[in-house]
Amino acid sequence: MKIRDIAIFAGAAAVLAAAVLFVDIKTPEEYYALHPAAVTEDGEFVTIRVDCSAAVGRAEGLPEDGTMLDGKYALTEGESVYDVTARVLRYEGIDFGTKGGRAVYISGIGGLEEFELGAESGWIYTVNGTAPGINCGEYQPECGDEIEFVYVDKFFGEAGR
Repeated sequence: MKIRDIAIFAGAAAVLAAAVLFVDIKTPEEYYALHPAAVTEDGEFVTIRVDCSAAVGRAEGLPEDGTMLDGKYALTEGESVYDVTARVLRYEGIDFGTKGGRAVYISGIGGLEEFELGAESGWIYTVNGTAPGINCGEYQPECGDEIEFVYVDKFFGEAGR
């Protein structure tokens, strides 16, 4: 084998190694899990809204109208409120934090964390205006549901909005 052949082989191996190391290869399921599909007329969807109006003027970096997110997003069969919300927040570039394991709690959205405005402040979620009473990782929404995450001053009593 000549030196030229060795150099060509080494160069091809280097390009292949770089491609494997630096290209983020995903399965179709992984890719589409991060990207909300377009809502079609006959497709399943939910409306997701994130309301932080209780914290406007009291925490930095929040939208003036108190709405971090408001839109219709495709719903995939078997998704929980957490699954669809996490996918949408990632897609929209909104940071979020969670606590718990199977009993997941979204503890922060868009830099606004639980307890930031007091010992009883944090995020609650509702579906069609009602708090379901189970964690968002277990609740399975249906087509057309309106999911809202609201930052509240107090968990007990009225939301400060």
